[in-house]
Amino acid sequence: MKKIFILLLVFIGFKTSLLAQNKILFVTSNQDFYGNTKISAANHFEEIIVPYDVFVKAGYQVDFISLKGGAIPIGYINTSDSLQKKYLYDPWFMDKLKNTSKPTEINAEDYSVIFYSGGGAAMFGVAEDATIQKIALKIYNRNGVVSAICHGTAGIAHLKNSKGESLYAGKKITGYPDKFENTDAEYYKTFPYSINNIIQKNKGDFVYSEEAGNSFYVVDGRFVTGQDPSSATNVAYGVLKLLKNNFKNVIRVSEADQITETLLHYIEGTANGEPERLRKAFHPDFNLYTVSENSLWIRSGEEYISNIKAGEKVNRIGKIISIDIEKDAAIAKAEIVIPNQRTFTDYFLLLKYKGSWKIVHKSYSWIDLPKEKE
Repeated sequence: MKKIFILLLVFIGFKTSLLAQNKILFVTSNQDFYGNTKISAANHFEEIIVPYDVFVKAGYQVDFISLKGGAIPIGYINTSDSLQKKYLYDPWFMDKLKNTSKPTEINAEDYSVIFYSGGGAAMFGVAEDATIQKIALKIYNRNGVVSAICHGTAGIAHLKNSKGESLYAGKKITGYPDKFENTDAEYYKTFPYSINNIIQKNKGDFVYSEEAGNSFYVVDGRFVTGQDPSSATNVAYGVLKLLKNNFKNVIRVSEADQITETLLHYIEGTANGEPERLRKAFHPDFNLYTVSENSLWIRSGEEYISNIKAGEKVNRIGKIISIDIEKDAAIAKAEIVIPNQRTFTDYFLLLKYKGSWKIVHKSYSWIDLPKEKE
């Protein structure tokens, strides 16, 4: 276990607000072929994993969308590259690419950045999707960042503000230029437009380096764009710098804070008679386990909730002892004291499920307290 947080305070009435500023949305494509040909198209693996690695190490959560949701094709893979190899054989990460969300499943207010990854697949359908356009505009209008790399820049082609004007008018934008395309090749002839031309047509200032592979990128306002795969690291750090400046007065919520909020939904929801808070804390298949009279006693989360009467408070004092996190799994320990009756010790297993932490298992024990003399 890599991260251990020891919490020794009694949490009474403590609240955490899960802010959007620690979430980044990656836009990918489901396109398998270049246009109607049989030439395979894909999302550029390096252009996904390099910025992803920078963002998650900086404490951000990254979610993925594609037009249809579900699995996306990946390509341009170099297994001799240690970072690519690491993520290619990381089942948890690869599962995210197999289960991307649909744009309609996304709440734009949850994100501070929208990032368009590249690869030939990015040329098809992404820019024309009205839902993705609305998500990008909402993020941008909330002081967020729009970012793209290589062919991913095609995805921002039709972004407009509320007045119907180009969102990036007058801004310097880069992407993969025609200079380095094989414009006579069959794959290129399937492109709906040239990235150079569409950005310029929509009043953007398309710029690029005359040299490929030199990490060229551009930051103009709240647009961060990169020319080719070599710029992936620069693009990611350019985004982080903007976030630091734009949200410098915002306290980002860590995974430990999010888990703490889930545990408090359980602790305070039970103590204050709030069944709906318990439903926020529990996964639908949550069970509780203990041993009573040498027999295993199992209850479902719904059984537990059914015994909580709305608005009826009970005298319970909760204390979170520890939280231990590894990726999307965590264990936690809490102490619950019912004065003059019992002290419970709770052990929780939590999993990050659809973007939020849920309690999936609780094992517990207790000791009886001596009665206070009257």
